[in-house]
Amino acid sequence: MNSVLVNSPYSVTCCPICGAESRYRRRGYYVKCAECKVAFREQHESDTELDDYWQKEFWSEEEIEKRKNREPVFQEAFKRLHQLKPTGGSVLDIGCGIGTFLKVCRQGGWQVTGVEPSVIACDVAKREYGLELINGLFESAMFQGKKFDAIFAAQVLHHLPDPAAFVADIDRVLADDGVLMLRTPNLIPLELSLLLQRVIGRKREFFCGPALYTFHPQTLSFLFGRLGYREVQFVNSRPYLELPRAPWEPGQSLGKNVRRLAVTALKVAGYGAVEAVQKLSQGRVVIGPSIFVVARKK
Repeated sequence: MNSVLVNSPYSVTCCPICGAESRYRRRGYYVKCAECKVAFREQHESDTELDDYWQKEFWSEEEIEKRKNREPVFQEAFKRLHQLKPTGGSVLDIGCGIGTFLKVCRQGGWQVTGVEPSVIACDVAKREYGLELINGLFESAMFQGKKFDAIFAAQVLHHLPDPAAFVADIDRVLADDGVLMLRTPNLIPLELSLLLQRVIGRKREFFCGPALYTFHPQTLSFLFGRLGYREVQFVNSRPYLELPRAPWEPGQSLGKNVRRLAVTALKVAGYGAVEAVQKLSQGRVVIGPSIFVVARKK
């Protein structure tokens, strides 16, 4: 039986994640699988368009500065990694940007390796942190004969044409008892936002660039379960808080700083609320807009 896409002019034959032939519902520019609950875009940019975006458009001076300021987010991620691997080891960061997480891991005594396709980001990583990154797209063949004690990929999975193949490939270079940490948007609280995305016409840059997927925790449990992972946890990701800037800096104003304070206050309140929900549900309900998937290979 062929799949049916409700309220859509497009034709879907099966889910690209679970392969189910099912009924789909329109969610803005996305459609949602009724089986594994992933939301995905059928139509997306060409490889050339995507490469141009990540190589040139994305890495503005403003974005680079934000990456530097997101160190507290990466420190929180490292804290969770250290709890699982207190003796340290080797870590691979895929799509590592300017290498902020690797900087934190190196300070914690870990051996660090990063893969990043953007030349601009690699140059910044070398200049700011002294990191020599591998400039290219990740594939396990880069590391034949090598296994990492931990693998990290923040805001990568939902941009990839084939997330299932990517997860299977990184599993090939993860050591037994290794820890895999992925950070990605969470479909549970963002599903209504997908409808808003279409209303305001932001097809590409709504979720940190041209996202092709938005994952439900159930989708991610399916992906890792298929590879044999039994310990899979979901953790609310600490939000990036943009603090007020000095009024004498170029382009700054009282109005901009008031808006920053308002957004920061909302993020702090929201994070506190989703953490309370997770605690009250004993970890079963994770509704933060961005989540860490923490999987341990046994």
